[in-house]
Amino acid sequence: EIARRYHRNTGELNFKYESEAVTRADGEIETLLRKHIGEAFPDDLIVGEEFGGPKSADIPLLARVWQIDPIDGTLNYALGMPNYCISLALLEGEKILAAVIHQPATGDSFTALAGKGARLNGKAIGVNCQRDLKNSIISLQLKNDGLVMQNPQLLHDLSTAPMRVRRCGAVALEMAWVAAGFCDLMVASFNGLIHPWDVAAGLLLVQEAGGEALDFQGRPYRMSAPEMLVGSPLVTRQLVDRLCL
Repeated sequence: EIARRYHRNTGELNFKYESEAVTRADGEIETLLRKHIGEAFPDDLIVGEEFGGPKSADIPLLARVWQIDPIDGTLNYALGMPNYCISLALLEGEKILAAVIHQPATGDSFTALAGKGARLNGKAIGVNCQRDLKNSIISLQLKNDGLVMQNPQLLHDLSTAPMRVRRCGAVALEMAWVAAGFCDLMVASFNGLIHPWDVAAGLLLVQEAGGEALDFQGRPYRMSAPEMLVGSPLVTRQLVDRLCL
């Protein structure tokens, strides 16, 4: 309700850290989520994009931690576009226990529980069974100063290997779309760490939907690493071979 209230009514476009868009809705949504989580699970820790939380080094090994991104795709949101979402994940150590990604513009809720599958609006979902990279649709989430954008040959390979490429600007939502089979693969290339609030929910959704998450060398993705590709196992492996890193 908060997101819809401010959508296309966010006022002057503001930025934090010089290049990250931020709106009133970001703060209000995170405040609301923190209130409800704190009331329901007073012993759990909370980390959010807007108000932070305990540093990773200070979190006990098996503590339960909620990771909140109140609006993923904030620039899309501030510009009046519908490709944005609210992302929430519960972690215990490195294990992701639960996830929800909600897209207010469509009313879609993508949910997952560890070991119990992934769902879209209550119905079971799964990644596409695409077998050939050249027939795939992939979504790219590329930061200007990340590895891919700094390597023209790598950008060319990513852009020409599949049948079609899309750039939507909301990494959590794009991962949810992979889990639901809307596209076959999502590739992210950031500069430095990818925050858990950006990708934890999407990782559980993709894995519970039968997909996998790798780094660019084909190893299992480790939380916060700067490069990631997620999708159905056959096409992720083919893309890794194509990248030849």
